[in-house]
Amino acid sequence: MQNLPEPGTDIALYATFRLIPKDATSKSVTIEPFHLPGTIVSHQEPDQPLTVVDSSKDGPSSIFLVVPGLDGRNQTISLQSQSNKDCYVHSDMSSGSGVKLRCKSNSEAGFNQATSFVAGKGLRQYNPISFVAKGGNQNFLLEPLFNFRDEHYTVYFNIKD
Repeated sequence: MQNLPEPGTDIALYATFRLIPKDATSKSVTIEPFHLPGTIVSHQEPDQPLTVVDSSKDGPSSIFLVVPGLDGRNQTISLQSQSNKDCYVHSDMSSGSGVKLRCKSNSEAGFNQATSFVAGKGLRQYNPISFVAKGGNQNFLLEPLFNFRDEHYTVYFNIKD
């Protein structure tokens, strides 16, 4: 976890996630990294780092409930594991421990703040003419070149004799 990156930078691509509702009536979501279409965030056991798995492996460990932020602020949300009821997506930037699934405990100071996130418009959005190219091991987001600013990309030319 780092400070909020500037829009249009390389880091913005990796700092944007989509919350994908499981159905229209519940607050269950899966989390898709913007730069890895076709994958979702999943948790292992409590106190273990979150992982990214293929979306076809959607299971209880990749479903999160969007609940009001545990820090009590109006603009925040917390992401509770559907399969581990008192466990939440937890990020403590001060300790450098990364993003994990942590279970609620009365002894940990700062737990509510470390499990509360501001949900808002992503730093990047899909361009209307973008599409996903399916690769052997990974999918790739393809979009018009004018969308890129300060980002790494590769241009391919098809040259025929």
